[in-house]
Amino acid sequence: MSEQLKRIVLRALVVGLLAALAGPVVPAQAAEPVVLLSQGRPTVASSLEKPEFPARNAVDGNSQTRWSSAFSDPQWLRIDLGRSTVVHRVEIDWEVSHSTGYSIQLSDDGETWETHWFGAGDGGQDVHNILGEGRYVQMHSTQRSGTAGNSIWEMRVYGEAEKKAAAPAQQASPKPESSAEASAKPSSSPKASPSPSPKASPEPSRSGPPGSVLYYVIKATPDDNVEKLNDIAARFLGDAARWPEIAELTEGHQQPDGEYMTDPRKPKPGWVLKMPKDATGEGLQFGPLPGYAQASSSPGSSASPSPSPVADVSDAEAASSTVPWLTIAWAGAAVLVLGLLVGLAIWLVRRRKRHEPFDDSLLRTDTSAAWTVDRALRVLMAACERDGLEVPGITGVFIEGSSLRLRLTNPASPAPEPWTVSEDGQSWSAPLAKLQSGAASEGSTAQFARLVNLGMGETGRVLVNFSVARGVISLDGPTRVRHEVLRRWLGELTGNPWSNEPRVVMVGNGLPQPEQVEHLAGIEQVVPELEVGDGGVLVLSQAPSAAQQDMLAARFASPEFTWVVIVLGQSSSAKWRFTAGDDGWLRSGFLPDVRFDEQTAVRRGGE
Repeated sequence: MSEQLKRIVLRALVVGLLAALAGPVVPAQAAEPVVLLSQGRPTVASSLEKPEFPARNAVDGNSQTRWSSAFSDPQWLRIDLGRSTVVHRVEIDWEVSHSTGYSIQLSDDGETWETHWFGAGDGGQDVHNILGEGRYVQMHSTQRSGTAGNSIWEMRVYGEAEKKAAAPAQQASPKPESSAEASAKPSSSPKASPSPSPKASPEPSRSGPPGSVLYYVIKATPDDNVEKLNDIAARFLGDAARWPEIAELTEGHQQPDGEYMTDPRKPKPGWVLKMPKDATGEGLQFGPLPGYAQASSSPGSSASPSPSPVADVSDAEAASSTVPWLTIAWAGAAVLVLGLLVGLAIWLVRRRKRHEPFDDSLLRTDTSAAWTVDRALRVLMAACERDGLEVPGITGVFIEGSSLRLRLTNPASPAPEPWTVSEDGQSWSAPLAKLQSGAASEGSTAQFARLVNLGMGETGRVLVNFSVARGVISLDGPTRVRHEVLRRWLGELTGNPWSNEPRVVMVGNGLPQPEQVEHLAGIEQVVPELEVGDGGVLVLSQAPSAAQQDMLAARFASPEFTWVVIVLGQSSSAKWRFTAGDDGWLRSGFLPDVRFDEQTAVRRGGE
């Protein structure tokens, strides 16, 4: 029996025994109902692994959807309960990729936090009985269980239900950001004054139905360009450097045209930006986000009384006083059996997920790492242009903790700020924080078009520039494994923000068959096109013949030849040789060993 199943069974036994041994319950004199407060509430996160795993998935009540963060530390998940209330319990259902060190924090304003629990995590389901008061509840992780991010199926917050108003004249809106919930309540006072005219103030009225938020619709500029996030941040927040806040709030939300904002540098007219609560200015709107999927009736999201998904404690206590002790014991046994069945079902579902069949389709790039690297490359370009330096050739990129290191093709010195040069001049390094806030170039990144994310090494993420090989690259290993690595490489070469969408040609039998690429029977069919053009990616199912090796060597001798040639299997003519193992490691001999599938690595480690 696995450790996770043991924990589930143990928890179920404890719940059943407590229920069975409980005697007649004496109704509490002043007990407040404890209900589920978090389901359907507005939720934001520090980052997303992909748009398919947004923060709202952690509070949707669906155990098959999840939030997943970027593959870095720290990370957080924050729930807005809509009002300040007493919180009694926080439950977290972790996916296999979990936090091993995190805290549960409460806040009234979303800025000043009070920690109510801190400790180590081991995955599975965590239940924290706390007693605190706040509007915002946050899980703040400082350490992950592996190389993947934090991933949560569900996060549930239980606390006191909202009290019914004793007198209709009483209204409380102590803070501007709480006015949305106050305005959602139907007013019963005949003296309520109408909202001021929009012309009297540039701020929106901030009154709307439950779930309303502050937002802005991107417009085209007079010169047919599109408004940039930093300009929008400067106008409504008074600080252009706060544009990441807007991007973070908007990331993962489907736009009215069905797309997602995966690149904050490329917004489109008509897209909707969710704005921070302190944004002010003409053009802002308040209400349900246009085009976004909104929960029409989420428990805890409405100011008016609504049925709660959790039974009222006071009602249960009143009923329990008339229930015989034996009936309670039988109920405890039923809870025990139900707990065991639910625990077994969850374990079986998660175990099945570990053995999903392999998909040979192209894998899109890891957006969280890709945009970090893209930003760093553009800051590099802008800094070199500023100091009148030539942008150096790059062999590899290494994300190591809080810094990013470039391995150069040739030593170069000096380096522009914020970069520093190694003693041998072969590497440039810079803090990630400065790279994310520095000025970035909007120029072409074509020189980095063949930069590929190989995976995670012991010190961090490893990327290598395939164009530097100037020869055949071989990929060996078991067929299924090397096919998986190949599809990831192709996803990187065609889907990264710096890639130039190269032509991909596969030659031979026994290769994956994604629709996005061309398939040819022999290399002779593509040889004439290897002479000219913008280059591409050529994948061979077997090592080239001696004549083909000579032909490719002659092509690579020309600096204008920009094709990447990958051979599946061993090749004596290969300049770079990679071996993929069933253990998830990719080895080359000239680069650090990396885990090519971070998620698989974490799951195997947890089995």
